[in-house]
Amino acid sequence: MKKSIIISADDIKLTLKGYKPANSEHFHKESAKIADKQFLKVVKESTIDTVVLMSGGAASGKTEYVSEYLINKNFIIMDGTLLNLIGAEIKIKNSIKNNKIVQIHAVIPKSLNTAFLVFLQRKRKFSPLHFYNTHSMARKTLFEIANKYTDIPITIIESEYIKLKKTGYMKFSQIKFNNRDQLKSFPKPKLA
Repeated sequence: MKKSIIISADDIKLTLKGYKPANSEHFHKESAKIADKQFLKVVKESTIDTVVLMSGGAASGKTEYVSEYLINKNFIIMDGTLLNLIGAEIKIKNSIKNNKIVQIHAVIPKSLNTAFLVFLQRKRKFSPLHFYNTHSMARKTLFEIANKYTDIPITIIESEYIKLKKTGYMKFSQIKFNNRDQLKSFPKPKLA
């Protein structure tokens, strides 16, 4: 049975001494560094030939998308935000150097307002600025990758929260583009 290898800074936080969801922001840099090292090791050592770099802001639904659509595929998945081109390029170049096929899967919320409400309700606490920074920077990096790495396929997934209670769930829809220029001109997410 196929199963993806998933590297997640959020999962790594759970292993760090002193970590509690209420102080998640204080552990983010450390867990992200560990995740980056794990990713490079897995890319070098694994026989899996496809790497998926996740992109998207906090509470956009990336982890839920991975667990629903990618977990049973034979992928190495970096469940992160892709906050800057430098970090993305390190991952892309190391993947290519190790004969891996690279894909980007970007999860963008249909409503930033709804995603923000979910962000505020999470047990893992971050400042509101973290929410807006991750969404704007992930979006910027995505378009820099689209311009610079025209051979890397980019899948854009729109996420939508259906109810915000415990019985709620997420709906995911792939946004199709006829060409790369359409993808690059994709409008910014709506605030409402």
